[in-house]
Amino acid sequence: MRSIISKYSDHIALPVEIEKREEKDGETVISWEKINKAQALWTRNKSEITDEEYKEFYKHIAHDFNDPLTWSHNRVEGKQEYTSLLYIPSQAPWDMWNRDHKHGLKLYVQRVFIMDDAEQFMPNYLRFVRGLIDSSDLPLNVSREILQDSTVTRNLRNALTKRVLQMLEKLAKDDAEKYQTFGNSLAWY
Repeated sequence: MRSIISKYSDHIALPVEIEKREEKDGETVISWEKINKAQALWTRNKSEITDEEYKEFYKHIAHDFNDPLTWSHNRVEGKQEYTSLLYIPSQAPWDMWNRDHKHGLKLYVQRVFIMDDAEQFMPNYLRFVRGLIDSSDLPLNVSREILQDSTVTRNLRNALTKRVLQMLEKLAKDDAEKYQTFGNSLAWY
């Protein structure tokens, strides 16, 4: 039960608690244990989040021991409403060229986890990008078929692709050495 709550509802706004029973001095003591974090990093204001928190979150979602090269945290409101947190890893993932390996972003809808490796939001040539998207425009019961045929998905994919390319362009201009190091790691594969 804990793992299911942790996976799918770790970042919803309300705390999820489970009844906990303990025996003390022959009596049953009932308490409540909070299971979810109830605070999604990407919902917080960027100015409140430290670089260390961004790095730790990257390590958690990407299962990487190294710090990311750069990241972009954006909240978009208007025609579409979504929040994205995108990371460029410091090295190409070891399984990047494995055909069977799934890649993509973690998809949340209104802070409820929907799926890992949502490939629909990132083109194949950017499969090294890690991160998440939290959309308010998609239904909670979204399926892979709906994602493939959705105008919302296409618009999000275009916006996220543009954002990643801007991140890489900025990195190339601001820190050519880091950019070259990352480019070399892609060439090893």
